Amino acid sequence: MIKKFIKNNIIVSSLLLLSLIIININFFRFFQNNATYQFDSWMSNYQGGFVRRGIPGELLFQLHSLLDIHLGWIVFIFVCLLYIFFYLIFFFLISKIEINKIFLLTIFSPISFYFPIINSKATGHKEIIFFLVLSALCYFLPSLNKKNAKNLIILFSIIVGLSHEGLLFYCTYLIIPYLLFFKFKSYKEILLDISVIIIFLVILFVTNFIFRGNEQHVIDICNSIKEYSNDKCQISGQIAHFNSPIEGYFLQKISNYWYGDYFRIYGVGFIFGFLPLFFMYSKIKTAKPIFGFSNINPLYFLFIPLLITLPIYVLGADWGRYLYISYMSSLIILIFILRNNIYYIKKVNINLKNNIIFKLLFITLLLFYGFGWSVPICCENKFKSGIFQSFDKVMYYYIKNK
Repeated sequence: MIKKFIKNNIIVSSLLLLSLIIININFFRFFQNNATYQFDSWMSNYQGGFVRRGIPGELLFQLHSLLDIHLGWIVFIFVCLLYIFFYLIFFFLISKIEINKIFLLTIFSPISFYFPIINSKATGHKEIIFFLVLSALCYFLPSLNKKNAKNLIILFSIIVGLSHEGLLFYCTYLIIPYLLFFKFKSYKEILLDISVIIIFLVILFVTNFIFRGNEQHVIDICNSIKEYSNDKCQISGQIAHFNSPIEGYFLQKISNYWYGDYFRIYGVGFIFGFLPLFFMYSKIKTAKPIFGFSNINPLYFLFIPLLITLPIYVLGADWGRYLYISYMSSLIILIFILRNNIYYIKKVNINLKNNIIFKLLFITLLLFYGFGWSVPICCENKFKSGIFQSFDKVMYYYIKNK
C-alpha cells in the first residue's frame, strides 16, 4: 500500500522524505555541538531523584550504563528513530487517502512538516514523542477493543506527561480518536468512560508540579552526564530550567514577550498557517453518526483542543512550536477520520486541473505558501523567510567573494 501511495504521489512522498533527512541532519549538528536546548534536554534523568521531564533521559542513561555506549550517540540514534518511526506510521496512515490540491497545501502548511526545517532550532524537541504516540494510536485503534484502546491512551499519556509536562495540554488529541471511533449511548457514558483518562492526566499535572525540580537536581543531572553534555549545562538550557519556578514563567512572559509584534506575528501565522486545515475540516461531511447517536460539526474537533492548549501560551514563549504541535496533531486526526470513513470529502470536479497554466500557478502558490515563510519558533519580531533565506545566503556569499 505504501509503495503504491509513493508511486502515485511521488512529489508529496519526496518532499516528506526530504524533510526527514534534513531534520536528522539538523539533529546531528545539535549532537555535535551539545546544544543545551535541542540535545542536552534528552539527557535529563532521575540521577538526582525523580523529576519532571526525566523518563526518556533515565531510560537512555540506563541503556548507556548497561551497554557502555557513548550516551550522546544513544540519544542521537534514539531521537532519529523516533522521527523515522513517526514518518513511517504517517505514510501508513495517509496511504489510503486521495491527495487533492487542497490536501497538498494542508500537508505542507508553513507550520507543518517543514516548520522545524525553516526553524532549525525547532528540530529534536520532545514533541516528536507525542507525534509518534498519536499517529501510532490512530493507526492501531481500529484493531483494538474499547477497553484496550483506553488503556493504551492512559499508557501514552503517562509516557508523554513524564517526558515533558507541556505536552499534557495536547492529550486531548489522544482522546479524540477514541471518541470518534467507538460508539456510546449517551454523553454521560462518554464522560464516565473517559473519566479514568482525565484522572490520570490530573495526577500527571500534579506530579509534575510537585517534582518540578530544584538547584540540586540540576547539579546532580549535569554531573551524571558531564562527559557528554554542554559545559553550560547548569546555567543554560532545559536542564538548567529545573531551577526556575514554574510560576515565574508567567511573569517573565508578561514582562518580555507580550507586546504588539508578538501577537501580530503569531496571530497572522495562526490564521494563514491553519487556513487549509480550517478549509478541510469545514468541507468534510459526516459519514456516520458521531458518538453513535448524533452528528457533530468536525470544526469542534479542531477548535476545542486549540482552546485547551491556551495555558501553555501563557507559561511559555515558544509560540511557533505550540502552533506546530497543534497543527500536526490536527492533521493526523484529519487523516484518521478520513481513513476510517468517519467523515468524507465530497469530490468536486475542477475543469482546470489539467491546464498547464493552472498547474504552474498552483506550484507557485505551494512554493510561496508552504516553503516561502513561517512563524519563528520564539521571541522574534518578524516572520521567517523560508526558502528565500537560502537565496539571501547565496547572494551574500556571492557579493562577499566577488
